Amino acid sequence: MLRSDTFKPLPRVGAGTRSTRASEAGTRRSRSARGEAIEIEEKRFGYFPQRFLWRGKAHDIQAVERCWTKTGRNAQMCFRVRCREGVFDLTQHIASNVWTITAV
Repeated sequence: MLRSDTFKPLPRVGAGTRSTRASEAGTRRSRSARGEAIEIEEKRFGYFPQRFLWRGKAHDIQAVERCWTKTGRNAQMCFRVRCREGVFDLTQHIASNVWTITAV
């Protein structure tokens, strides 16, 4: 039986795990990306983004690190991707088929 005076909750999963690594000089400019519209030029297996156009420049995706869905009134498909320029979250807004980018 647990005594309530000795119980300590566990830390939240992922809490305090954000990277503090110094960014490269070329990615500092792109860190300001917050919900900017992008165009997906190519998909892998008809599902994962493979190449996207952002600020007039094509970016090839080296790896999709994570994918997840957000459900509710505004359903979204989200992808954390790694490019030469850095790590980004790409979000597809299902109802409008608009893609946005957020720097991580």
